Amino acid sequence: MPFRLLALTSAIALGLASLSAPASGGAPILVLGGTAAKPAQALDLAGLDAMPQTSFETNTPWHKGPVTFSGVLLKDYLATLGAHGTRVQLIALNDYTVEAPVDELVEGGALLATRQNGQPMPVSEKGPVFLLFPFDSRKELQHQTYYSRSVWQLSEIDILE
Repeated sequence: MPFRLLALTSAIALGLASLSAPASGGAPILVLGGTAAKPAQALDLAGLDAMPQTSFETNTPWHKGPVTFSGVLLKDYLATLGAHGTRVQLIALNDYTVEAPVDELVEGGALLATRQNGQPMPVSEKGPVFLLFPFDSRKELQHQTYYSRSVWQLSEIDILE
């Protein structure tokens, strides 16, 4: 929790977390919570952009018509940062929190989307990070289980076990 507060405070102090502008230029937008063995890691938009990128077009319950999302797959994010675990806690800027098994998120194709239709997402448009799934690719993803795990304004991922 303190790392999320630090990241948010830093972003606000730099004036990059406004409701109308996407985060960029070094302000942390996503924190991988630390453990006793590994300190927390905060990344800005450029840090996430440096990871392997994926995109897909899908319909969501929150948008009118299909939208193209791009960003880094959760599996690539965790692998790049050397994070290992079986469960994660996903925490949004508004403190919405959900726990989920890593393997179910990965198998579902969870994407840490940083762009919608090619544009960075401001907080007012569910950004700067929106974890979501390619709902149109498989019928089983069109279920409340996956909708509830779709966290917009995602600010922190904690490895639980």
